Amino acid sequence: MDHPDLTLKVLTLAAFAAILAACGDRDDALKAEIEPAPEVTPAAAETVDGAWFYKDSNGYPWAGFGPPRSEALFVVACREGQVVFQHAARDTHTLSIEIAEGKQEVAMTPNGAGLPMSEGALPANDPFIHLLAESHSPIRVVVEGAEMTMPSDSSYRLVVNACIDGVAD
Repeated sequence: MDHPDLTLKVLTLAAFAAILAACGDRDDALKAEIEPAPEVTPAAAETVDGAWFYKDSNGYPWAGFGPPRSEALFVVACREGQVVFQHAARDTHTLSIEIAEGKQEVAMTPNGAGLPMSEGALPANDPFIHLLAESHSPIRVVVEGAEMTMPSDSSYRLVVNACIDGVAD
């Protein structure tokens, strides 16, 4: 019996391998090691209530996720060649971002803004950022044992791809 999740993973990995093969040796950074995907990948049915939305603020694109008529709980932005992640917490911590293709730890610090948010960033050319741009799997963020799983959405992929392409620099 076929498992749809396993079939989707195999097709995704095959597509990613084809993309890498087409790129040849142009981008050795993509060959860097990424932490393996978590054993239990987020499923769409496990996602929290909320929606993604896209905005442009002061010339920087960003996408936020949160409940309707509320502030964003999680933000993906592009600023000065970096993909910036913001999470609704005011303390210093490590944020784990997990997708079916892999996971990445990001050091977070309070951003000093009026809302209780912490932020961390990865360079736009980081291999995990390339995986995030292509992934259509849910995103799980884990902070100190608390987790939130959000659906995949074109809003944050637009931001990440703009950052990779240098459009938002």
